[in-house]
Amino acid sequence: MQPLDPDATVLPRRDRIARIGEAAIIFVSIPALSLFIMSIVTFIWGGVKVWKFVELLFDDGVDAPIAVVRLLQAIDVYLLGTVLLILALGFIELFVTPLRLPGWLVIKNLADLKGKLVDVIQVVAAIKFLEKLVLDQDALDVLWYGIAVSLLIGALLAVRWVGKQSH
Repeated sequence: MQPLDPDATVLPRRDRIARIGEAAIIFVSIPALSLFIMSIVTFIWGGVKVWKFVELLFDDGVDAPIAVVRLLQAIDVYLLGTVLLILALGFIELFVTPLRLPGWLVIKNLADLKGKLVDVIQVVAAIKFLEKLVLDQDALDVLWYGIAVSLLIGALLAVRWVGKQSH
């Protein structure tokens, strides 16, 4: 009776496990594709917002107080679409294959991906505050909202700063 060669049984098992792991990467394509589709839909939604903004300008004139809010809402939707597109590209870049992207958009790790998301959340929060500032009549409500947005942006900046210090 021959002794069993441990390498003869280990290598095929490792190969099988490696193949399973490599095949699992295809599952990352599902959220990447979903995010890409959502970004397209969001850009179309932004186009509808721009159309409503243009209609408002023709109907009520450029001095309508709601015009600035409608403009900010359109920008807000486009920013959301941009975030979704960046996340889709990030998933592909990280898990599937490198892409030819501008340097500022290259995603090397999950921290880069989260950083892009945090940056846009800050801008969206600021835009929401401007909308509140223009629309709301209650000064105290606007003040509290502004404090809350400032705390959120400050906390997100702190998270980014601590993340950069740890790398």
